Amino acid sequence: MDNVAITGMGVISSLGQNLEDFNRKLTEGFVAVGPTPWNDQPHFKDYWVSLIEGFKPEDWMEGRVVRGTATFAQYAIAAAVQAVEDAGITEFDPERTAVIIGSCMSGVDAIADEQYKLDKEGPQAVDGKFQLRNWPNMPAGHIALRWGLHGPQLAISTACASSHDAMGYAARMIEAGEVDVAITGGSDSGRSQVYLAATGNYGMFTPQPDPYKTCRPFNAERFGIMSGEGAGMFVLERAEKAKKRGARIHGMLRGYATLADAYHPSSPEPNGKWEQRAMELALQSAHLPGGADDIDAVVAHGTGTPVGDVAEIKALNRIYGKRSEPIPVTAPKGNFGHPGGPAGALGLLVGMHSMQQNAVMATAGTHDVKDLMPEVGRVRVVLNEPAPTRIDAIQVNAFGFGGQNSSMIVTRK
Repeated sequence: MDNVAITGMGVISSLGQNLEDFNRKLTEGFVAVGPTPWNDQPHFKDYWVSLIEGFKPEDWMEGRVVRGTATFAQYAIAAAVQAVEDAGITEFDPERTAVIIGSCMSGVDAIADEQYKLDKEGPQAVDGKFQLRNWPNMPAGHIALRWGLHGPQLAISTACASSHDAMGYAARMIEAGEVDVAITGGSDSGRSQVYLAATGNYGMFTPQPDPYKTCRPFNAERFGIMSGEGAGMFVLERAEKAKKRGARIHGMLRGYATLADAYHPSSPEPNGKWEQRAMELALQSAHLPGGADDIDAVVAHGTGTPVGDVAEIKALNRIYGKRSEPIPVTAPKGNFGHPGGPAGALGLLVGMHSMQQNAVMATAGTHDVKDLMPEVGRVRVVLNEPAPTRIDAIQVNAFGFGGQNSSMIVTRK
């Protein structure tokens, strides 16, 4: 890809509800962790999550939109408003603008709320706008409505790679000349008792009395994921169009690839074979002269699970193992948890901040990677504080249940 510019960015996250706060807390190594809303119930003792506090949807959208949307859609709209403002676009070409949004869980929290009403009060208590609030295409629909857009409007659901795939397909549409602009990214809400109970029951994490041990990607002692939520949104533009209007270009989306493990519904192929292949294909599509040698840092998927972290490290080492200097790697889910569908979008925001600061952010909560040393090889997990590094190109990974493997390459120019 040679013609896809990133001109706008926006975020709603447990780290912050704007880019300034999000980036500042990333740099500080802040860990956004707290109890669940149901911590008075014995089952949820020692369950720790990374939820957004103080979000006011009415600050970002009209009251009628607030009343007609589930939380995940509200997060997406709010982050999109920021991204469009950041891009400085005051008027879109309606038929040449796409809206492509990824979500893993959609309105699962609102679905549970309506089921409770049905059980307790009967069918007449169920919200008549139930479908309109919860369907996975509604974030894209409301964003298109807000700006009067008539281009492709798509919802992508590929588990925790959803936002990566949404952004990747948006970039491909721009590269192919189908559209000139795309509002794209991902959003999910983690405020679901059902979802959190299932996550714990499936063994995706081991409850810990110390909240700061909940998610420690690549750490020697690690206990699994910390559930999170949020939205990361971007404006992508045809580069010559962005330059013509004098837009500030944050970076260029150069490479993208997605493929399937076809191994297991929830576990990666143990050696990271297909994660490696996705990364290789993303590098190929980026057309970097030096290939992997031109990548300065990696934002890993890094969920903190015993199996998943090893598979990704093995894949990274096979790609970057011949370098003279180790490749610096960060995994930001120790900061803001695993948000589901927007994981890739938030990871890309971390990558963009690292590039702007010329410093790879530290992997929050992680202090000891010695058990991974046989696999680490030429991979250096950044610990304790940001690592000053000239960054002109960065690789960002997003993997998901169902065997989803996506990877993206972004460059400064």
